[in-house]
Amino acid sequence: AVLKAVARMGNLMPSSNDDLYMTDKLIADAEDFRTKSYATIIAWGASKEAYENFINNEVPLHFGNFERQLKENGGEYFVVKDRLTIADVAVYDAVVSFGANRAPDDCLDKFPSLAQWIKRVESDPGIVSYHASDKYANLMKFGKE
Repeated sequence: AVLKAVARMGNLMPSSNDDLYMTDKLIADAEDFRTKSYATIIAWGASKEAYENFINNEVPLHFGNFERQLKENGGEYFVVKDRLTIADVAVYDAVVSFGANRAPDDCLDKFPSLAQWIKRVESDPGIVSYHASDKYANLMKFGKE
């Protein structure tokens, strides 16, 4: 609820019912991936085997799903073809913070549309500003185990 309220305030919500449905679906997909990731953080008690299974199986499975959905929408952004929405922000956080940052550097090589989309999101002025902020600098970040 908070995520969607903030999205409305920041003009990051789409307007059509179909786009709102897809937004909800993508937010849920991102949360599914995040949940899988949390369960494999070695510092929080996960085994090395759980981490390796996540990297070798869950990351490619979920990245492939996101890649497919991105391509189905034309490849620029999720949901709305020509602008960032809250779905993009949610998926970006999951893919980068809980996937790519924890996986080998080549983890996006098989997902070129997703890799290009990450660059597009990271070039958005609002994202650039946030990444340059003290708020972002002070966040705990996940890395390779």
